[in-house]
Amino acid sequence: MMPTVALVAIPGPRWLPPLPLPLFLFWPIVWLCLGLAKLLNHDRPVGAAKLRTAMQTFRELRGLTIDVDTSDHKKVHVRFV
Repeated sequence: MMPTVALVAIPGPRWLPPLPLPLFLFWPIVWLCLGLAKLLNHDRPVGAAKLRTAMQTFRELRGLTIDVDTSDHKKVHVRFV
């Protein structure tokens, strides 16, 4: 199942709730890319396999948590719901 929302939390001097990022708006793009990979399968099988793998990986991000340190040493926490 594809993730519907990503929660992005950036800690600062004041506590702020995580900001929701609606990922369900990108679902049509995922289905379009999978269809494009199906069409490219005969002409460019390597490119089609890469595109298909990327889209299938996006569909499996549910429950993933990512912690990132920015260049100015701020921590960003992203959670896919």
